[in-house]
Parts: sequence; structure tokens; C-alpha cells
Amino acid sequence: MSDLRNMFTSKDFVINSNIVKCISAIDITLDEFLLVLYFINVSSLLNTEDIQEKLGFDEEKIFNTFTSLINKKYIEMVVTNNNGEVIEQIKLDPLYDRLALNKKTDSTNNKDIYAMFESELGRTLSSFEYEMINKWLEKGVSEETIKSALKEAVLNGVRSFKYIDKIVYEWSKKGIKNKIKEEKQKEDKAEDDSILDFEWFDENE
Repeated sequence: MSDLRNMFTSKDFVINSNIVKCISAIDITLDEFLLVLYFINVSSLLNTEDIQEKLGFDEEKIFNTFTSLINKKYIEMVVTNNNGEVIEQIKLDPLYDRLALNKKTDSTNNKDIYAMFESELGRTLSSFEYEMINKWLEKGVSEETIKSALKEAVLNGVRSFKYIDKIVYEWSKKGIKNKIKEEKQKEDKAEDDSILDFEWFDENE
């Protein structure tokens, strides 16, 4: 029993925490991720027998998973000839580039939203305010909702983060679509009212 426990608790696969943080942002299945882990930790060579032993995949699953990773351009295979011996080496650079691109895009978007807050509020954000924006994003609130809440607060002459947080909460709860629909209806009504108020007869005088 203790041997089985040791087998499950032994740490023979290691992965960088940055990959763990970013991997969910790309289109990758569990089988694909496990095969990537094999290439990271065990070998950069396509050894089907060893993969079967380490991951428990049969030949068909190895082929399908490997082909899918190639088609998604997460890995590439480089074939070399070493003194008559053909070596198929797996390169993970495409995957790392994709993860880095997603990380850069997220970082850029976050900087954009911070800059927007500072521009609209006319001051530098405090560490507490930075943290609050981060919490909204971590909870899955869209940037569109956050930016719209900021504009709503500014239009109402309120620059309190507590007030903005209340708007974000309410809109996230009810859905931003309902808010946009209401704003569209207000705009349409205002446009209709302006047409009715126009002094048509004055134009002919």
C-alpha cells in the first residue's frame, strides 16, 4: 500500500508555473497537454513505446494527439540525419511563442484599461485602485463592462471607486446587454424628442 502511495506522490514531472497560468487561454486538450508534458520532461524525441509506458496512451491516441498538436501549430518536428540515422526531434518553440503572445496581449490590455482610468479620472491610480481593477478582471468581468462603468460614473460626475464598483456589480449581475439596450432606447427617445421640438415653421420664414 505504501509503495502505491509513493508511486502517486512521487514528483517525476515538472512544469513551469507560467505555462500553467497561460495554458488555459489556448485551445489545448488534456491529452495534448499530457503529451506536451512528456516532451518537456522526458524526451524531445518521438518515442511511441516510451510514451505508451509513461502516459498509458495506445498507438492510435499517440498518433491522433501528436497530429492535432502539429495541426494547431503548437509543436513542430525537425527531422535530421545523423550518420545515416534519422532522428525526429520535437520542438516546442511554437507553443512557447503562442503562450508568450497571449501573455503579452493580456498585459497590454490591462495597461490600456489602467491608462483609461487615469485619463478619465485625471490622476494616478492608487495601489488599492489597481488591485480593485485586477479583482474585477480576475472575477471574469469583461473590460467592456468595466470601461462602460467608468464612463457612466464620469458622466454622473462621480469619480469614486466605490461607486464604480457598485455599477460593475450591478451590471455584471443583470448583464451588460440590458444596460446597452436601455441606453439605446434613451438615445432613440431623445432623438425623437428633438425632432418633435424642432420649429419646422421657422425654417420657411
